[in-house]
Amino acid sequence: MNRPRRPYALLAFAMLFMLTCIVQPAEAKKRKTKYEQKRATSAVIPTIEPDGVSQRSKPDTHPHTLAAPMFAGLNNRPVRVSNDGRPSPNRGITGIDVSHYQGQINWAEVARDPQVQYVFLKMTEGNSMVDNTYAYNLREARRHGLKVGVYHFFRANVTAEAQFRNFMSVYRKQDQDLLPFVDVELSNGVSDHVFVSRLRELLELITKAIGRRPVIYTGKHYYQKYLNTDYFRQYQYFIASYTAQPPMLANNDDYTIWQYSSKGRVRGIRGDVDMSCFMGKHVLKEIMF
Repeated sequence: MNRPRRPYALLAFAMLFMLTCIVQPAEAKKRKTKYEQKRATSAVIPTIEPDGVSQRSKPDTHPHTLAAPMFAGLNNRPVRVSNDGRPSPNRGITGIDVSHYQGQINWAEVARDPQVQYVFLKMTEGNSMVDNTYAYNLREARRHGLKVGVYHFFRANVTAEAQFRNFMSVYRKQDQDLLPFVDVELSNGVSDHVFVSRLRELLELITKAIGRRPVIYTGKHYYQKYLNTDYFRQYQYFIASYTAQPPMLANNDDYTIWQYSSKGRVRGIRGDVDMSCFMGKHVLKEIMF
């Protein structure tokens, strides 16, 4: 007796249908994934810049020479000049000053750079600001054997007492190799009398506290306007002037350090950094504790 085969046919059809339902979506998903990958590949590819802190700098490469012709091709290091009676830079003693603007610094690399014999770190400003990179910079710079000093940014619209309290809240003499400097570059809208009296008071308070006179950092214009007096000549000076030749101060007054560039290049620091050098016969020992 012949039995009907319809149930087997239906079963086979059902299995074929199920297999189609499973395979087709998988293939479609696979095709979609390839499409999405192609689309993602054609999208904007982000630029990943090397991290100067984690990536080891190339030896002795400083791609951006200073704009001043006297420095071109000299690895950002000053040379001696003697025309017009100007003071001569001491090319053997160069260094940097840094703050939070330089971000996180790789001090192991900085210590390997022959341009850096000393470092000044921003510590405080006005009556309340403490640079948020100071503690890290101090610890790491000293750990890698660099000679370190600090600076306070002077605000003429704040009392000397308030600025001194802020300075001394952070400063520890035992952590310092170099005398601190007071950064004088803003008048903050106060009268000349207030500017000078507050600066004098702050300098005297710091001198009494640390037992040595701090260095004054300023520009040629501020020196000639505010500091060209017998009283201020008892201080050593750190003069900023981004010119091809060293600046000459009023009365041909002496200064110890010249900050000759704000666009130097140093291992371990991303971007620009202030570069300076000692002048004439001045040496690092003069500003060491």
